Amino acid sequence: MADISQYTEKIRRAVYGEEVRGSIINALEAVNDDNNSYQAIKDEIKQDKQDIDNTVDEFDGLVEQVTEAKEVIVSSLESVETAKRDLQAVVADAESKNSTLVSSISGAYNANAALQAVTRNAETATTNAETAKTNLDASIGTSETKKADLDGVVSQASTAEWNLQQQISNAQRAGSNLETVISAANSVKSELQSATSDAENMKSDLSDVLTTATEKHTVLTETVQTAEQIDSHITNENDRAENNINALDVRLENADEILTGVEDIKAYLGYDDEHIVGLQADFKNKVFKRLAGAYGLNAGADFDSFPMFGGRRRCNVAADGTINAYYGDEGYTEDGTNGQVMVYQPAFYYKVVPLELEKNTQSNIGYHLRKANYYVSSKPVFGFKRHPLFYDEQGNPVDYVLLSAYEGSMYDVSEEAYVNDSVDTSVSYGAGDLLCSVAGKKPISGKLGGVGNKVQFETMANNIGSGWHLNTIKAESANQLLMIIELGRFNTQAAIGQGVVSQSGASNASSLTGSTANLGNGTGQATETIAESAGTETVNTTSGKLSISYRGVENPWGNIWKHTNGINLWGDGHMGAGQVYIADDFSFNESKHDGNYKPTGFTISNAGGYVSAFGYGDEEFDWLFMPSETAGNNSVPVGDYYWCTPNLNGYRIARLGGGWNGGDNAGGFYWVCNGTPGYRDFAVGGRLLYVPSGAE
Repeated sequence: MADISQYTEKIRRAVYGEEVRGSIINALEAVNDDNNSYQAIKDEIKQDKQDIDNTVDEFDGLVEQVTEAKEVIVSSLESVETAKRDLQAVVADAESKNSTLVSSISGAYNANAALQAVTRNAETATTNAETAKTNLDASIGTSETKKADLDGVVSQASTAEWNLQQQISNAQRAGSNLETVISAANSVKSELQSATSDAENMKSDLSDVLTTATEKHTVLTETVQTAEQIDSHITNENDRAENNINALDVRLENADEILTGVEDIKAYLGYDDEHIVGLQADFKNKVFKRLAGAYGLNAGADFDSFPMFGGRRRCNVAADGTINAYYGDEGYTEDGTNGQVMVYQPAFYYKVVPLELEKNTQSNIGYHLRKANYYVSSKPVFGFKRHPLFYDEQGNPVDYVLLSAYEGSMYDVSEEAYVNDSVDTSVSYGAGDLLCSVAGKKPISGKLGGVGNKVQFETMANNIGSGWHLNTIKAESANQLLMIIELGRFNTQAAIGQGVVSQSGASNASSLTGSTANLGNGTGQATETIAESAGTETVNTTSGKLSISYRGVENPWGNIWKHTNGINLWGDGHMGAGQVYIADDFSFNESKHDGNYKPTGFTISNAGGYVSAFGYGDEEFDWLFMPSETAGNNSVPVGDYYWCTPNLNGYRIARLGGGWNGGDNAGGFYWVCNGTPGYRDFAVGGRLLYVPSGAE
């Protein structure tokens, strides 16, 4: 503080008032100078406080950085945990998860380095704060000293003017404010020390995290090594397993040979499975006997429990193949108003076992089948094959096909009427006309110009929609196979009835369709059939003029010949009446014996007559019933006739069943194989087939 003793001494020695006043003024000026010094100190303290505030703000920033570093660490730990879970879920991905964890640990180390830098900055800030506090303490000490001096001055100048007392009071208040500042500074220091302590704790926690992460990395590395060892072990085991499988394959091949041998024995001796039904045909001795589940059964209801027989049902079918109604359902009709009248045929498996073969010495191509076992099953059986009828246009297996209930009639779309070519002699085929299967109509023939050959019938069938065709050799053969097994013989006329085979007529004299409608899904002979010729209708009730039906299919023989698609005969003049060729798809060509037309490995008989043996060649075509020999009669072993072109040089097509005047020649195996490609005639018609798509 200012030394004013000289002024007080002058006051004591002063004689005059001016001297007293001068001395007092000088003393007050000295005190005022001290007050200015106090203000400077106060300003310095304020500046120190501002510096401390700035330091606190800087520390807050450092705390935020520490928090961010902590979040990075937490994220890294989550990555580590994720890697651990992924390792437990998929050992195969262990290497990938290890890489992820290493990356996370690297991030943690980087975060640690950042935290250490932040900690160093915090320590520097703490040092700066402590230095500021030291300076503040020094300032406080100086202020206290000056205050004590001032108190002395005030005590000594107690008699001075009240202005001097007021200045002293102000100085005291300044001291009080200074104490408040000091207290605030101490609080800031305490908070700074607490933050520093938290930073140290976080550093310790981070160190623990890094230690844990390192331990997990070690465990993961060991796990990967274990996985590699396991993988190596598995590889060795797989190698051993592959060797075992190879050895097993050899054993399986041996087992298959044994199993095949057993099945062959069963096939020769006869299966005892109830779901398999069969027939042994001894053509040489003209003897037939039922096999397997068919043993002791009679045709008809006894076979209804087998789906390929009892599952056959008449139905109404839309153009897109949708079945609108089954026989017996409400809405079922046979006049075409609810769709084509078809027969639902479930898929089945078959097996043909040749028991006796004789070389065909006429052509030296293939064999005569003298004795064989024929089997069918609704279920797959070892050694059995799905019948070739049950594959769609892309070769996919199908669960069913639809056979036509009735012989094909023609619907003229331009006239919106069914055609009777025995009356409507001016009608010809037009674009879009349809081949149909409905009751009460005249079967269409080849009488009219431009109508009636196989190609035109196929086109009219195709006009209905996708999947519709003229009946094929595969469909006819499937129906033949089912008939012989259920009927127990090949002479179908003797088993069911003569059919419409005893009528005369120079034109299309076929009877109208539908006289077996009351038989529904059954087998039998109509009680009356309406014959029609040149517009004249006659109701017939005698055998030979009545339509027959086999499980819903009317007139599989008789009434009118049926063109059959997918079969060609070809010969070079030295192959008897020609070798049989079968189309393996739905691309038909009457003049082809290569490409999609495959040789069957046998030739048909070179002479007409009653069938005594069927041909056998490639096992792929063992389902065929084409005559290779004609030494029988109208009763046994088959009872059906056959016509051909001897020493065929070129192509021929086939038609089946006989017509209205076929007599005893007719039946389910009555073939005429002498028609040239494009052949048409007023005695030849056809029938529909629908094959659904088997694609998923």
